[in-house]
Amino acid sequence: MTQNQAENPLVSIVIVSYNVREHLRANLERLFSLAGEPAFEVFVVDNGSKDGTRRMIRRSFPQVRLIINDYNAGFAAANNRALRLCRGEVCILLNPDMLVEPGAIAHAHRALMGDESIGVLGIRLLGPHGRPVPSVRRFPDFGSQLAVLLKLGRFFPWLLDRYLCVGFDYGVSQDVDQVRGSFFAFRRALLRTVGFLDEDYFIWFEEVDYCARARRFQLRVRYSAEASARDLAGRSAAQVPHWWKQAVFTRSMATYFLEHGELWQWAAVLLIRPFAVAAAGCVDLAKAVSRRKGEAV
Repeated sequence: MTQNQAENPLVSIVIVSYNVREHLRANLERLFSLAGEPAFEVFVVDNGSKDGTRRMIRRSFPQVRLIINDYNAGFAAANNRALRLCRGEVCILLNPDMLVEPGAIAHAHRALMGDESIGVLGIRLLGPHGRPVPSVRRFPDFGSQLAVLLKLGRFFPWLLDRYLCVGFDYGVSQDVDQVRGSFFAFRRALLRTVGFLDEDYFIWFEEVDYCARARRFQLRVRYSAEASARDLAGRSAAQVPHWWKQAVFTRSMATYFLEHGELWQWAAVLLIRPFAVAAAGCVDLAKAVSRRKGEAV
């Protein structure tokens, strides 16, 4: 019996996938090659992929519990489908373009079950070249998000220093405001108190919202430097045009301020949103024109 086929898994791993078959394959191969981890189960929620993801999982990873959406349901809703079926003491939301390092699953389980004051746990994420991926941020404030919307950070980087936790020491474990959703661990019991992911967020800000909600219950958000995973970052999002990403991102930002900010902040984001989406559309158009010129040469 393999680890994830245990009758009583200690950890439930949930992966939401969208047209990243080969990255997902590598992710699953790594998971099932790990030794010395607590018994775990793996769910893959496929969000309407057209690249043969489902066939690959059925043929190569029959032990995976595959959940199929016939359309792209978004990150929060897809995760929630699996979370309702999870049996482990600890749940880990894992992006498909991740490679978990040995010991990371055991560390997450041990840390969360050993200290119930921790609500959410993130670990050190490393890019393709082994350098830390910035995965810790402070909670969004309106000033920093306005700078993001207006792209002011490109000209005045210091405007985002506090929000992006510039200078954060990724070699030291510590409490933080929020951790990246690429490896996002919590006790399953939190689903009864903090609740499930908020499906008003299609993608982006849902993990920020969850960290903020956990903090309302006096639970800590913890970054751990004692375990790591490789993060190739955003392979699914890279497949869609800029205008679509901007439309979804700004809608999620507005939702966050509606839930955790002031009404005028929500209204201000909605007011700026059409201009941000239009600007992103111009970027898409310029890239398309440049690409056609390159093909014509």
